[in-house]
Amino acid sequence: MTPSTEVPVSAPIADLETDSLLGTFPEGPRLVGTECGQCGRTMIGTRVVCSSCVSREVSRVALPSTGVLYSFTRLHVGVEGVRPIGYIDLDDDVRTLADLREGDTPLQPGIPVVLGVEGDQWFFAPVAGE
Repeated sequence: MTPSTEVPVSAPIADLETDSLLGTFPEGPRLVGTECGQCGRTMIGTRVVCSSCVSREVSRVALPSTGVLYSFTRLHVGVEGVRPIGYIDLDDDVRTLADLREGDTPLQPGIPVVLGVEGDQWFFAPVAGE
């Protein structure tokens, strides 16, 4: 008998079900998230398996509309001008990269931000008065 060097290959599992991150919930438009019933992890996007424990016990949830700006930069995009983007730490420990809107409050890490929606576009902006 000769030893086999072949190993079974596992099938890949697509974890994101859709590309749309914006959903409609009873509390209004929110970013779509997935919560794992096995390990409790919350992730951005509609997933079919948990990114942490690979459990299929997942459910669709609305992510918080508020968070804190972790870091940001301003992209200079030709004739379109300046496009600020940044990482947002949502209030449920999910971090996402998002477009930012600058207002009266200057952007700086650590400021509170809130989700804004215009049509099918979403962004975060500093909380007014903070």
